[in-house]
Order: sequence, then structure tokens, then C-alpha cells
Amino acid sequence: MESLYTPDICQAVRENDTVILMVNNKGGFTVKIERGKTIKICKDSLKLDMLIGCSYGDVFMKNSGEWQKVKRNDPSYHQYRNRIREEPPEESIQNAIDNRHIHDTNTAQKLSYDDIQRLKKDKNVDELIETIVDNSETFAKKTKMAQEKYIMRKESRHVKLFYVRPCDLYNVCNCYFYSFPHKIGYINFANLGMMMYMADIRYGNKVMVFDHSLGLITGAVSQRLAGSGKIYRLVSKGVSDKIVHELGIKYFENIVSIDLDLYISDQTGTAGKDSLCIENVRPPDTNGITVTEESNASPGKGASSNGGCINEVDLASKPKNADGVDDSSSNMPAESMQNRFEGVNKRHLMNEGTTDGSNDNTVPKKQALPGVYPLYNPTREEVSNCHVVIGNISYNKCEKLNQLVFDYTKKIKHAADLYLELGGRLVLFGQQYQPMAALQSELTRSDSYVNVKFDEVFIREYQVCVIDIFSRVNAKQMLHLRTHPLMKAEVRPFCGFIVSATKASTNII
Repeated sequence: MESLYTPDICQAVRENDTVILMVNNKGGFTVKIERGKTIKICKDSLKLDMLIGCSYGDVFMKNSGEWQKVKRNDPSYHQYRNRIREEPPEESIQNAIDNRHIHDTNTAQKLSYDDIQRLKKDKNVDELIETIVDNSETFAKKTKMAQEKYIMRKESRHVKLFYVRPCDLYNVCNCYFYSFPHKIGYINFANLGMMMYMADIRYGNKVMVFDHSLGLITGAVSQRLAGSGKIYRLVSKGVSDKIVHELGIKYFENIVSIDLDLYISDQTGTAGKDSLCIENVRPPDTNGITVTEESNASPGKGASSNGGCINEVDLASKPKNADGVDDSSSNMPAESMQNRFEGVNKRHLMNEGTTDGSNDNTVPKKQALPGVYPLYNPTREEVSNCHVVIGNISYNKCEKLNQLVFDYTKKIKHAADLYLELGGRLVLFGQQYQPMAALQSELTRSDSYVNVKFDEVFIREYQVCVIDIFSRVNAKQMLHLRTHPLMKAEVRPFCGFIVSATKASTNII
């Protein structure tokens, strides 16, 4: 039976599957397998046809001008790593080994640039790096950690290698965090797991999600619910569902996208008049792709490109702020009001038509992937009594204090006030200290929330290696994914803050 929420890693890679190509020591990216398609990887070209039929976890390396599948049990695979010594030599037991007398003057390497270029044509990559290591005069005098770093630098320069990994939640989160961390708001897998633990999402819960991480949180919640309950996805500028499709999720019936500004306004507005817009949505076809009916209204007249499921908003009915002044969006021109749904229009379900814009329907337009769009319009009673409100707020220019971050934190808090049930959990991740601290302070002063927590999360990756030279035993080894912060000068040690709280009743005797 085909899974609706995650790819089947027991099956071979098939056409139209989405996989992750992790480049050696350089991050990775997601790609959809299509026949005849060529991509750029490792500054080289790769035909995706050769990945059809391979298994997840396979390794491909560029040797002799072509990509070849590498056998991990091949003794020649990474044979140059045998040059790294496991224990310090006998003569260095009394005197600890360090690199204080080793100077990188570019004279320790016996091979010249022309010699290395000549070796590239005659030998494979493993033999090339092994020859470079053997011709280094200072390699044997380095510590074990320095030897590993030296070989990693040579690998990043000479080795063209990538791994085929499945698009599950763990691999997708790590892929984006190491390659494009700003796109997912610097959420790594440990932080995502911490958010899911604090939210305590259970089977059949009703969850409200505000996702500024390309759909990462939405995908995690969808996998946790497994088709049960309901997911109300708050849509505003910067919201995307890209990762939801990459995770292999094919069940969208319990995901309902609603407009953030429309449902947190004090006035009723148009919410609930056309509940779920069922009359504007076709049933899924044989391929599982849901499309909307064509609309004859032009975009210039306020009609939405989402098949009519986005209701028209009367600019005169916009709510007023605390000072009694009309909101700034009520005085916007029509072009600015359309930009309010910019994130929606980019991922709307495409209507049938022609690629050149003509009325001839003989050449159908390629349809987009099914997703959580278009916007629906349930009643406020249906949205109320959510068990969890979870989300993140992030922007690429996170070093600057953006006023929109303050606005979004207030909106999420307002959404929790309106739709979170008593005993429900509010979990919000953010990059900037001031908005998150202000939210924590406001929740603490409020009588409606208890158990308010403010957590600062760190980037954690490696444990420091310390060698006990007296007992000749490695007291601490370089172990992956240990609970010690990653201390590097070029990256910041922390990646964000998590504010969590539990909603409580104010009528306490």
C-alpha cells in the first residue's frame, strides 16, 4: 500500500519521485526525477535518468569523466583515509602532539600544480588524494584532527560525489538547514523536534499553523496527524507549501488554508459566507490532481486566480486600530491590495487553458501540483477550539529588526486568543530577540496563559575530541550529533528562540 505521508524508502527510486542529492561536505538540494532532464551538480552536469532504479543511500562519484555508482565495501573507496593514524606514535607519548611548529607556507607539498593536473588525467580521485597526502612533508606530524581536516579540504577540492537520500522529514530539514538555512528560518531538526514536543500534537487534534519555513512545520504536523483531525493553515505573505510536496504527502483533505488577516479581525467580514467553497472545487481526477473551475472574471476586477475561493474584501470594512484610525491597508490602491495575496498567487492551482494565453483549448496547460491552496472560508465556529497553535516567523534579513516580525507575533497571539481552547498549547519560533521577548512578556502578564517558557536554542553538531596521553585512550571522540554547541567563528552559535505557553481559564475560584 502506497504511503500518503512519506516516501517508501524500501522501494527503488522511480520517475516523478522527489529525492535529496547531498553533495560531499557541501550541503544538498531536492530534485524531482524526470526522464531526459539534466541538472547541475558539483559544477558538472548529471542526467537524472541514471538515478531511476537506484536505491536510497547510493553514492555516485565522478571518475574518468563519467558518473559511477560507488560500492561502499570496495577497498579502494576512500582508501586515502587509511593514512590517518589511529593512535599517536610511541615517541610522542611523553610530549603531546600539536601543530604549533607547523606553518602553512605552501612549501610542504612536493607536487607542483602542473604535477597535480597531470595526475588528474592518469589516476582516479582516490589515488590522486592518496598521492597528494603521501607527498606532504607535514602530514605525518599533524594531530589526528588536523589530518582529518587536511583530507576534508582535499576532498572538497578534488572529489565530485553525492548521496541519494529520501525526502523524509529528517533529511529534508538537514538539507535545507545546511544549504539554505534562511529559507526555513534556521530551524534544524533538533529545534523542530523540540517544537513538536512542546506542542504535544496527538491523533485527531485540531491544529492551527503559521508556517514561514516553506511548509516544513505543516509537513511535520501532517505526518503526526496522519490524516486525522484538521490543520488550519494561516496564509499571509511569505507562506509557501514547497516542502509539503517534497515530503511526499499526497493527502490534503484535512488541510484547510485560511487568510490570516481575515480571521483575526474583530469584525466578522466575509468569513463563513461561502463555507469551504465546495462549489468552486472539482473532485480529484484519476491522477489525484485537484483543479478549480475556470473563472471568466479578469484579475483587474478583483477576481482571484484561485478559482474564486478567495472572497472579495471590501476596503471600507477594514477594522480600525486602537487609535480609531483606519488601517493602512484600507487606503491602499487596488495593486497594493492584490500584493497582499502575493504568496497565494504564486502557488495557486492553475486552471486549464493554453500555454500562449489563447482561447484554444486543444493544447492544455501543464497543471501544478495539488496542494493546500486555494484559500477556503470556513466559519469561525469551525476554526475555534484548536488544540495547538504552532508556527515560526522568519525573514532573510534577520540581522535587521523588521517591524513585520512584531506585527506577526501580535497576530499569532491574537489568533491564539480567539481560536485556542482552554488547555491548548501555543508554540512559536522566531529569530529575533526583541519580538519574541515582547511576546513572552505579554503572555506572562496575561491571565489567560500559564506555563510560559522562553527557550534559546543553539546549533549543536560535534563533541570536542580530547586525547588522554597518559592512559593512551581517547577520553572523548569526535562523535556526530552530540549535545554540545557548535563553536565556529563563521557561524552564530544560536539560531533562534522558542516561546511556548498553555492557555488557561480566567474564571478561577
